[in-house]
Amino acid sequence: MLRTTTLLLCCSVGRLFAATGGPDAYGYIWKDSNEPDGPVYEWIDIVPNGQIVLGLGDDNIVGPFTMETDHPFYWYGRKNVWIGSNGYIAFNSGNIASPFPGIPLNGGVNDYIAGMMSDLTFAGAGSLARCYFRDEEFRTIISYINVPFWTAAAPGTTGSNTFQIILDKNDSTITVQYQAQTGLTQNTDVHIGIESVAGSIGLQHSALTYPPTNFAIRFYPPVQTTLEVIDAAANWNSVPGNGGLFLRRNGPALPLLTNVANTGNTDLFDVDVSSAVRNANNVVQVSASATVPLVLAALDADVALNAEFAPTNAGTYSFTTTVSGVPDELVADNNSRVQELVVVDTTLAEHDLRFASASDDGVGLSWDGGNGGVAVHLVPPYYPAYASATTVRLVSNTGSSGFSMKVYADDGLGGTAGTLLDSVDVAPGDAVAGDLVIPLSELLTINSGGVYVLWYMNGPNVNIAQDITGPFSLRTYEVLGSTWAEYRDRENVDFHIGLRLVQAPVYDIGCTGFFGIIPGQDIVEPITVRSWITNNGNQPASGFDMNYRFGNGNTVTQPYSGAPVQPGQQVLFSFSQQFDPGLTAVDDLCSWSSWAQDIDATNDTNCVSVNAFVGLQELYTIEAHIRPNPSSTDLSIEGLPVGRYAVTISDAQGRLVAREQHAVSGAPLRVDIRPLADGTYQLQADGGAGIFRSTIVVQH
Repeated sequence: MLRTTTLLLCCSVGRLFAATGGPDAYGYIWKDSNEPDGPVYEWIDIVPNGQIVLGLGDDNIVGPFTMETDHPFYWYGRKNVWIGSNGYIAFNSGNIASPFPGIPLNGGVNDYIAGMMSDLTFAGAGSLARCYFRDEEFRTIISYINVPFWTAAAPGTTGSNTFQIILDKNDSTITVQYQAQTGLTQNTDVHIGIESVAGSIGLQHSALTYPPTNFAIRFYPPVQTTLEVIDAAANWNSVPGNGGLFLRRNGPALPLLTNVANTGNTDLFDVDVSSAVRNANNVVQVSASATVPLVLAALDADVALNAEFAPTNAGTYSFTTTVSGVPDELVADNNSRVQELVVVDTTLAEHDLRFASASDDGVGLSWDGGNGGVAVHLVPPYYPAYASATTVRLVSNTGSSGFSMKVYADDGLGGTAGTLLDSVDVAPGDAVAGDLVIPLSELLTINSGGVYVLWYMNGPNVNIAQDITGPFSLRTYEVLGSTWAEYRDRENVDFHIGLRLVQAPVYDIGCTGFFGIIPGQDIVEPITVRSWITNNGNQPASGFDMNYRFGNGNTVTQPYSGAPVQPGQQVLFSFSQQFDPGLTAVDDLCSWSSWAQDIDATNDTNCVSVNAFVGLQELYTIEAHIRPNPSSTDLSIEGLPVGRYAVTISDAQGRLVAREQHAVSGAPLRVDIRPLADGTYQLQADGGAGIFRSTIVVQH
């Protein structure tokens, strides 16, 4: 808005337009609908199916909005567009306010299309002003609907303007159509035209004149141009498209490779290239430079720099390349290119592939109607990679809606999303704000390429978190129904979507000991064999058998039927068939696991040497008493016959923790337990008169 007041000397303005104009220095011309071979006014209504542009107020600009395909503009193409409240669209985020510049003009904001650049406003209570954006494969339309001029007088607005800008990718033309126009702006400060990224090159249709209604203007690019355009650009780093990469911590170093493009129409000589990789604190990790002798017009050149980035620390890094040394270059905002690098610690049992930073710093995103989603393309830094879950962060779920997490192989045409590998629905009650880990239906093996992870709404008002702090991966997509497209704001946003990887699956179960059976134990009666099972792998274990055998006797086999044994977990297994000594012998009692998936047989078996006796149960069982129990210092065993005894103590896992020799002459036998940790133990006193056994509890 214009903050100074100027007397309006004339309230009648001319509306007579020439039918054609130009060319400008590049070769653009314009024709209007008054010209016999000019454009025909045909309003395109995008209100029912366009995206409403939020955030417009007074003298501001919002964006970027990403078009599906580039729009050729002068000697370059543009994919991102910003929408200004003052009736213009720009290919940068520069804000233009009253008084408005003539076209062309060096300095200030360049690279824009002035549809009806004037002091318009979307602000004010009850404003009917709206703006809509619709992007199609071959055209993009921006419609300003019922937008008034700003005025200093109450109520702060006057008149109403409805017009639209059409970018046609088929023939590279730009059309502006005017459906309605009423009211006056101060000083008739209205400009219509186009201006290139070089402010000195542009074409003005009119200035200080209001456009008629039911009127169209079209800007036509030249078939050929005589203008010498000098422009170098940093095109991509590492890979075409400049997509983000995942690297292994302490894995192979990344050679610094970049690509320089000649986006002008003149051959370039001796282009200077400098690159650097910086960490999240902007500290340079490695840098290099080179000079490219020649880059032909409209072509590009790969530049292999004599340096590499060693990924020694996990975290996010920026790989930036800048080109310079081009005399009389017209464009400078394409001289730098940034690629996102994420170093992942793959030695962790679980590690996530994600480009978003730890915190979300953008508003949540959802699609109107609750039938849409967003996705990210993730390529692991090693193969084979094993995925166990997807991850997502929600900002809110005011609609109490569920969502789905889908994983697609990148085996579609040109590496696009192809085969559906996994799909998991999340119920509304589980779709809560915060970080969520969604297990896959089964472990997914990735042997090459990558996968697309899609978050898809199953109802309205469930919002995914966005990361709007660079660097950005450029690997984000929007999905509506079955239609995929590059996310329109991919150069400015990453989503909190990830893939959880686990170490290569290791299936390893084994027997690690006995409970209640110790080395040298005399077994004179049937006993229950109880074995400790340990999962030494990193995958849940089930569907295996447990076995035991004494010496060369018969093997007892019993399937394990309990809950899956989790990695690192130890469980106690009891055989239903007891060990009943069938002969008197000293031999090994062995227990072992049998599992077809087991990869390490060396830890499957555990043995203990015991003394088996037949028919000596009554002779060898000693009735005695132990007190106090529990105890913290020592125990007193009363009732042992006179003689020498070997006293052994085993822990709950059957491991021998103490062994002593004692002589009993009639007094109680005292056993010191102070060195033992709190817990439950098995005590055995073995003498010539028999064996005494008891469970003891140490409690300090």
